[in-house]
Order: sequence, then structure tokens, then C-alpha cells
Amino acid sequence: MPRHAMPCKVRELLSDRRGQDILEWTVALPIFMMVVMGLVIYGWYWWNQTTAATAIHDGTYLAARRGGSLAQGLARIDSLLRAALGGYAQGYDYSITPDPGQRSMQGAIGNDRVIHLPFVGDLLFHVRASSFQRWEQFYGGPPTGWW
Repeated sequence: MPRHAMPCKVRELLSDRRGQDILEWTVALPIFMMVVMGLVIYGWYWWNQTTAATAIHDGTYLAARRGGSLAQGLARIDSLLRAALGGYAQGYDYSITPDPGQRSMQGAIGNDRVIHLPFVGDLLFHVRASSFQRWEQFYGGPPTGWW
């Protein structure tokens, strides 16, 4: 229908710009909120991954250095996780294993947790980190089995 043939009220309604900002705000707000939520979720995942990597590195290093022990290393991991993550640290599994053949300590940490987000659904947090630290002692020659 050509514009000049439209009834006066319809033509007036189509040319009126009142309420346009409300419509734009209504359309843009959910998109903006999804972007913000994505950034928050990524930030929380990054913080967990960084904390886990730092904790396993420090704990394994403490256990591997001269005079260190497995108990000290595990306690260090636990204290770092609790300081940075609070109650969320309970979901982490970690271990430090001595390897006499390579004269070293190996540590591993992980967390697989499903988080339920409203309007999004379930999200899997898959955090993994490991550390390899040589014993801090002088040894003459290579480890057993290297030649």
C-alpha cells in the first residue's frame, strides 16, 4: 500500500519515534547480560586454573627441595587452594608422588565439577595442572637407567 494511501493514524504511528529507545534497550539488555555472564564465567575458570597451577607447583617444589616432605607439600597445596577459592577448593583432587628413578617429585591436581547456570544449563569445569620438580640435592652422574 503506498504511503499516501494509508490512513492518517497508521501513517502517524509509523513515523512516530517515541518508545524506540525502550525497544532498543529491551533488545540490547539480554545480549549485554549474556556477554557479561560469559566474561564472569571465563574469569572464574581462569582464576581456578591459575590457582590450581600455582598450588601444585608450589607444593611439589616444597616437597622436592632439600629437607622438604610430602606432608609439607600437600599442606601447602591445601592452604593455597583454600586461600584463593574458599569452600570451592574441596572439589580438587591432588597428589604428589616421589620418583626415585628420576630423582624428582611429580604433582598433579584436577577438578571436574558441573555447575548449573540459570537460563544456560549445566557447565563442566575441567581444571587440570601438573608439576615436575627435581630433588634439590647434588648427585654425581645421571639417574639410573639413563645410559
